[in-house]
Amino acid sequence: MAKEEPPSISKDLQELQRKLSLLIDSVQNNSKVVALMKSPVGQYLDKHPFLTLTLLVFVAVSAVPVGFFILLVVLTSLAAFVGVILLEDC
Repeated sequence: MAKEEPPSISKDLQELQRKLSLLIDSVQNNSKVVALMKSPVGQYLDKHPFLTLTLLVFVAVSAVPVGFFILLVVLTSLAAFVGVILLEDC
């Protein structure tokens, strides 16, 4: 016996589907996305979806270590500046 979903869940799913389709349409109609997809690189990536997914995952995963490195550089620079100011003061 299958339970029927309450009407509110069905309406919520329809609303979520509508919002998702609007988001996808807005991305696909973006002028920069259209220009990229018309370029040779965009055409190549359109024909090779596995490579596109691999590049997307690589960029997303590599953003975290790069962010940590930039944070380390900024904190080290701030510590050096504070150290120089304290040494000059003494």
